[in-house]
Amino acid sequence: MQVFKVFFKVVNKHKITLFIYIMIYLVISLVISKSLQENGEMEFSKVSLKIGVENNDQGELGEALVSYLKQYNQIMEIPKERAALQDAMYYQEIDYVLVIPKEFTEKFTVGEGEQLLEGTIVPGSRMASLIDNEVKQYLNTVSMYLKAGVETHRALEFSAEDMQQKAQVGFLEKSDNQKLSGEFYFFQYIPYVFLVLMILGFGTVIRTFQDKDLAARNKCSATPFFQQNIQVILGSIVLTFAVYMIFMGMLCLVSWKYLFTLQGVLSAINALVFAICAVSVAWFCVQFVKSNQELNIMSNVFSLSFSFLGGVFVPLGMMSDSVKKVSKFIPSYWYEVANQEIQKVTALSKAGKVWQSCLIVALFSLAFFSAGLLVKRMKQRSV
Repeated sequence: MQVFKVFFKVVNKHKITLFIYIMIYLVISLVISKSLQENGEMEFSKVSLKIGVENNDQGELGEALVSYLKQYNQIMEIPKERAALQDAMYYQEIDYVLVIPKEFTEKFTVGEGEQLLEGTIVPGSRMASLIDNEVKQYLNTVSMYLKAGVETHRALEFSAEDMQQKAQVGFLEKSDNQKLSGEFYFFQYIPYVFLVLMILGFGTVIRTFQDKDLAARNKCSATPFFQQNIQVILGSIVLTFAVYMIFMGMLCLVSWKYLFTLQGVLSAINALVFAICAVSVAWFCVQFVKSNQELNIMSNVFSLSFSFLGGVFVPLGMMSDSVKKVSKFIPSYWYEVANQEIQKVTALSKAGKVWQSCLIVALFSLAFFSAGLLVKRMKQRSV
């Protein structure tokens, strides 16, 4: 096992780099999973903005309009000086300015309400434009009652009641009323993390064995070519398992109960299978590079493409059928399929789709390893 020992000597030489990679992506995984969990909550809140209002109207409508805007927004006093007002809007201390003119109620009740209000929006603010729509919607509702012959004060009461009605908001991301936990998002992000770690971290170690002088010495070794590669891959698997245990250990510290559930065990198995696949991808990639810069490029190409097409960054439910057909040729797609199916599993006997997806990922591992081994063999014969 001389090659196996040398492998870990190289690892020890690059231990600081590997440690930095592991810590950075471990923190990224935890932060992203927490962020996705919070964003995944099925909640909707109305936008609240800071509105400067100058009400010069002595009638009921101006006061009612201000009261309506007060319900969801913060009413600010408008600075008297124009320069001060411009500064307040520039520094986003005020998002919208509304000036209600004199005799607004009288003119509006007789149908002369068009172009009476003066609203100023902060340039480029899409949120502030919503206030314009709210004001128009409120005034249109009041106008509807007035045209129906309703007295002004009753029209304002009815309009206030109507504007209190809330629309039901639905979310396309949610299905089957299933609430997804933070652990689900942690495992969803793992393919990207493992691919980057394996290609950059382990790829650097494996590339050391492709040094011209070292490769020439290995050719003269009594250890057969096949055994040399088996020992290198074995060392990679051991190191992969160590990194995998670090991630699982950190998750155990954050949410230890989850790993001792059926879903937690299945998620851990799914992640372990993909970790082996990731090191196989790293083994394949390193056969085509000659420097760490090229290895970095390969890392970005494989990790980002596998993540975007495989459902890591873009949920599978949002992908079109044509994209999914392509994604089926990517191991991270099957990992994400298993990750979603795990959330639905209530008994081990119902985990058939999970085992099927894990098997496909394992076959991808074998394919990448065999392809890398073939490329290396062809390169050695051509030298």
